[in-house]
Amino acid sequence: MKEMAEMLRKGAKMLSMSCPECGAPLFQLKTGEIFCPREKREVKIMKEGEDPERAKQGASLEKTLQSKLQLLQQRLEAEENPAEIRELTTTITVVLDALSRLKPEKKTA
Repeated sequence: MKEMAEMLRKGAKMLSMSCPECGAPLFQLKTGEIFCPREKREVKIMKEGEDPERAKQGASLEKTLQSKLQLLQQRLEAEENPAEIRELTTTITVVLDALSRLKPEKKTA
């Protein structure tokens, strides 16, 4: 109950759905993530007929892209060569585009 109250204080919304693992009410965080306070983890909600393996692959790909984006940002911060800066910003744009294409699939409820 403490975790649930704390989530509400931080602006999360309690949803009418419950966790498929433990039955606790699910909360939607300000970031849009669906979270189970009892299990302290994000819960993915899938549409009826959606392939769970494909959703899992999408989440894994998103995590990888986020990691690569952080590495690119670090390299960009240290870079002084204009040609390399241009190459890094182009690559960052491509990674951001790929991430934005994953978001609609991920955030469906």
